[in-house]
Amino acid sequence: MIARAYDLETACRLACDKLGVIYKAVATDGRFHCADLANDHKGKNDARIKLFPDRQGGIVWNHKSGEQQTFFVDRVQGETMTTAERERITHEQKRRQVDLLHRQSQAAQRAKAIWQNATPAPANHPYLTRKHIQAHRLRVGSWQRFIKNAHGKPEKWLIDNALFVPMCDATGKLCSLQAIFADYCPTLGRDKDFLAGGGVAGLFWWLGTKTHKVLIAEGFATAASLHEATAYRVYVAFTANNLLRVGQILREKLPDAELVFCGDNDVNTRGNPGLTKASEAAQAVGGLLAVPPVAGDFNDWAVSLRGRQP
Repeated sequence: MIARAYDLETACRLACDKLGVIYKAVATDGRFHCADLANDHKGKNDARIKLFPDRQGGIVWNHKSGEQQTFFVDRVQGETMTTAERERITHEQKRRQVDLLHRQSQAAQRAKAIWQNATPAPANHPYLTRKHIQAHRLRVGSWQRFIKNAHGKPEKWLIDNALFVPMCDATGKLCSLQAIFADYCPTLGRDKDFLAGGGVAGLFWWLGTKTHKVLIAEGFATAASLHEATAYRVYVAFTANNLLRVGQILREKLPDAELVFCGDNDVNTRGNPGLTKASEAAQAVGGLLAVPPVAGDFNDWAVSLRGRQP
């Protein structure tokens, strides 16, 4: 039976349910607000919910799967959009693009300043020790984040001893940073963070010198384990949804290279996004696929193998 949304909350809830996002009430300010994924203990803040200022609809976005659902009030889900709805979406896309470029420009300036003031990461950093990997040119410093307190006002948080992973575009320009904390941060609900406004799409980092066979992985720890085990150059795509874009860039830059997408085996997440996205990327650019034989990523596998050594 097709459901009809009679109010903004119901329409949003239906879109959230479709994409596996936990519904939460957000402001109708035309901005994306963080939300969590359902049935995924690692899915905290991996979703976004936006409500249009006219209160006639919005967008739900599952970051892990890359799926987006646009919804409207008083419209049957799946029904053909009206001209007014299409115009609203077009207007929203243009406005969002202008805002995105401005925020990315500011983020690039902040990333450059943070990177220049940081120091080389020590080999005994808690995260590197826990993951049994080397620093590979990372730097360390204090990470600043503004988080809303119980009264809804932004509060500045400083997280010391954070590792910084550069995030560059196809030209090699530093555009943003990923921070990896020494320990789990209860306030953020994770042990990693991206520079606000920097984006992820099309950005990457790499380990090692040029090799004919090139590996592409999601996270830094996975890339480090792969590079240390194979000596191949490994690119960090940061998210499963970014694997395809990074693969396209590398195929254009390295037309003769053998690209191997080393996906995460997310067997405990709906749709196994790590495997699914890596497979799609490999097929799209004529690459190969590699997945660890256990749940998790190649770093998880490498650490588990260490534990079995006498």
